[in-house]
Amino acid sequence: MMMTTIQNQIKAAALKEPKTVEQQFLKLSEEVGEAAQAYLAAMKVSGNDYKQLTKVDVQEELVDVLLVTYAILYKLDISDEALNALLTQKVTKWLSHQKH
Repeated sequence: MMMTTIQNQIKAAALKEPKTVEQQFLKLSEEVGEAAQAYLAAMKVSGNDYKQLTKVDVQEELVDVLLVTYAILYKLDISDEALNALLTQKVTKWLSHQKH
């Protein structure tokens, strides 16, 4: 599978990232927490609605989660082919477990 320009940019940025894998795992945890906070605020859950966040804010935080995840994968020396194979395998498994 040919990589798109954005995938190439993500990979280039990930490989330049100075954080260690351990630091990136901590960053991933932080980003997941920020996504959860944004979701709670966007849904106007009690104690969170003062932040006035929207679904767009949630989407932004979830993209941060994806970017940090990709960075970790690339730091762990995954090849583009292996990444695509794993994504395909996992999506296939996910779809097979859904009731249609």
